[in-house]
Formats: sequence, C-alpha cells, structure tokens
Amino acid sequence: MKATKKILAITLVLVMTALCFASCGKKNDVWKTTEDGKVILEIGFTGPLTGEYANYGISVRDGAKLAVEEINAKGGVNGFELKLLEADSGGSGEKAVQGYGKLIDDGMKVSLGGTLSGENKDIVAAAKNDGLLILTPSASALDSIGEPNAFRLCFNDPQQGEIAANTIKNKNLATKVAILYDNGNDYCVGNVDTFKTKAAALGITIVTEQTYTESTNTDFTTQLTAIKNSGAELVFFPIYAADAAKILRQAAQMSLDIEWFGADGLDGLIEKCGDNVADAEGVLLLTPFYADSQEGVAKTFVDAYKAKYGKTPDQFAADAYDCIYTIVAALTKGGLNADNVVTMSIEDFNAKMIAAMTQIEVTGATGTMKWTADGETVKEPMILKIVNGKTVVVD
Repeated sequence: MKATKKILAITLVLVMTALCFASCGKKNDVWKTTEDGKVILEIGFTGPLTGEYANYGISVRDGAKLAVEEINAKGGVNGFELKLLEADSGGSGEKAVQGYGKLIDDGMKVSLGGTLSGENKDIVAAAKNDGLLILTPSASALDSIGEPNAFRLCFNDPQQGEIAANTIKNKNLATKVAILYDNGNDYCVGNVDTFKTKAAALGITIVTEQTYTESTNTDFTTQLTAIKNSGAELVFFPIYAADAAKILRQAAQMSLDIEWFGADGLDGLIEKCGDNVADAEGVLLLTPFYADSQEGVAKTFVDAYKAKYGKTPDQFAADAYDCIYTIVAALTKGGLNADNVVTMSIEDFNAKMIAAMTQIEVTGATGTMKWTADGETVKEPMILKIVNGKTVVVD
C-alpha cells in the first residue's frame, strides 16, 4: 500500500514537471490583451539602470519608452498596443541573462537585447534556441550579435575604427597618432584593432599605444606622460564618456595640448565633464546622431525627449527610439497584425519578424538605415566637434 502511494506520488511529480516544461517554456506564446481588446506586443529591454554604466541603460530605456508612448498615443500599430518590459542588468552579463529569462517569462515577444556589448553577447548566446528577434540599440562589439535572429541598430566597432582612420587621413588631422583605451573592454578593443590595421594601410604612424583597465581608470598620469613625450599630434581614444572626462581633466592639468578623436562611446561627454566642460573643447567624435539637428525625425525626437525628460538625449536614447520604430516597420513588412498573430505559432511570428529585417528601410533619428543578413546596419556616420560646450557637425 505504501509502495503504491509512493509510486503514485512519483508519477504525479513527473507529470507535473512535464506539464511545467510544456507550458512554462512557452510562456511567450500567450498574447495578452488590453481591457478594450487590443493585443499587447511586449518588447523587452535589458540594460544597466544602476551601476557605473547606468547612464547608457537609462538613455536606452527612456528613448524606447518615448517611442512606445508615441505609437500608443496614435492608436498603436496594426491593432497592437506596445508595452515596454525592463530588466536591470547592473552592467553584468550574468544579470543580463537572468533579466532576459524573466522577460521571456513575462511574455516578451521581441527583445532589445543588451545595452552593453558583453551583456548582449551573453543574451544572444542564451537566447539561441528561443528564436525571437533581438535588436540591440547599442551593443557594438563585432561578436555581440552573431546569430541569425540578432541585429544591431548602431555601428559595430570595426566600422567605427575604420571610419576614424579614414577621417584622420582624409581631413589631414594627423600623421602621428597615439592610442589610449581600456584593453579589458570589448568596445574599445574592437575599435582599436581595426583602427590600427586601417591606419597602417593609410600611412598613419601609431607612435604610442597606452592602455588601462576598469580597476586602474582613476590615474592616467603614466599614460598621458607617455603620450606627451611621443610626439603624437592626435589621440584616438574610443572609450566611454565617464573615463574620457577623467582623462581630459588630467590632460588639462598637465597642459597636454593635443587633438582628441573618439567614437560613439563619447556621447554624453559634455555632461560627464560638468563644470570642466572646457576640457572637452575641440574633441571630435563619431556618431550617427546630432542632437542639435533642426530637421527631420532627429528634431522631432529631440523636442519630444526634452519635453518628457527635461534634458537633451544622447545617441543611445536615439538608437533605442529608432529600434522601436524599426520593430513597427518589421511588423508591417511581415504582414503581422493583432488578428493573425493570435492564431500562429510564436515560431512563425519570430520567423516573419526576422525575415522582414533585411527587407525594410527606416528613417529615424539616427539616419536612414537598412540591415544586412548578418545583422549589421547600413547608414551614414557624422563627425561632431565639441565647441563652446556644444557639439557641431564637421563637414
């Protein structure tokens, strides 16, 4: 009798476990609806909302949120109401993957991946068998996508390194260049590797290569002294704005008179410099977004962002804003609407969204863009220069 009860208990556990795998693993098959019957399309965001890189995650979240609210205010799209789900990674790849899993459980149908390259790479690997569209606004490391369902809206790091070398050569900015970067950061390393290769091909001499790490990013005296003694005419520093502000402060204190050229990680540098914004005077940076634009989607976006958040958006906010409108374009191109998605499998929905990505063209705040089959965006960059505490476009 006791043996029979034990067998029945084990059988019941096995059945319940099987049911859990059958249902829990398919949570995002369920389409929720609003009170007035609209189907909800849940878009998941994962990024650092706390920690050292929180400014990037907050910008991405706020840019995406603005686009979602704009679209919903106009009645949604194709019968859908959009909803933004969020998970704080704290800048950790492990937490990013945990956040992604939670968003899947909460019903996410499309993912904005990770904000930072490392966390996006971890998410893409973890999501390999899920098949849903991942469109990261800002993960720029070359290997941070790498799966057929993963796309990015920003330039990748090698693209930026090559563009930077070409710009320095074509505009006769320098023939002797120093490099300063965090050699433990995928974003920085990706930029530098391609920059060095392209610079060598163009006859640009790298006179010194200086590095630091996340644990040594407070005192740059040694690196700046080496640069000062190298005869460099320009420093290429494809790093994040927080580090750049500290470097420029120390360079000013050392009276290091030299040109500075960075990539899109410098977006937000003016704010990071604060009262010492004069330190950033003349700094050049690559970006697809110009916050002072007086025309097109960029102006519409900036005006709306300022009205909602009381501040000027950076490129990361603009990228996320464009991601939401890209998702809308993919829905339309894929022929997806609130009536037909509830009768199709999530696999079919995913396949249609992914296929649409290489067939659409989107004009957004960061320019007019298309996507290749390997997930890369095709659009034109701009070179900005910081002048009197503001950025201006360099022709």
